[in-house]
Amino acid sequence: MNKPLPPFNKYLGFEIVEWQEGHVVIMADVKPEHCNHSNIAHGGFIATLLDAATGLPGIFCISDNAVRKALTLSLNINFLGQAQTSRLKAVGKLTASGRKIYYGAAEIFDMKNNLIASGQGVFRYRTGSETV
Repeated sequence: MNKPLPPFNKYLGFEIVEWQEGHVVIMADVKPEHCNHSNIAHGGFIATLLDAATGLPGIFCISDNAVRKALTLSLNINFLGQAQTSRLKAVGKLTASGRKIYYGAAEIFDMKNNLIASGQGVFRYRTGSETV
């Protein structure tokens, strides 16, 4: 968990609370600037949280001297409900991995354990990030 988040994710207030090979948990507080006209989390905020939660499990690296990077090739999102709390939890996992391409899946819950959204992503390791 000592690796920094990308600046955009930090700006949105994402916090990695668990991160290990193939698994991540990210917490995020929905602030007024993250909401749509209906005063609920904007779909773009949810999409960005899913992008992080599906991608990070594939680039975990135990070494403090290495940073693995990847690009999102595809992201599929299912919006399933509205959050009843302003704090959200995203749980992501690595579902498959090859030499250059990997796949992840994630779900977002509110603090009442309501499922808000799910997503699946396809990612390509940046050159030099294919191996740990």
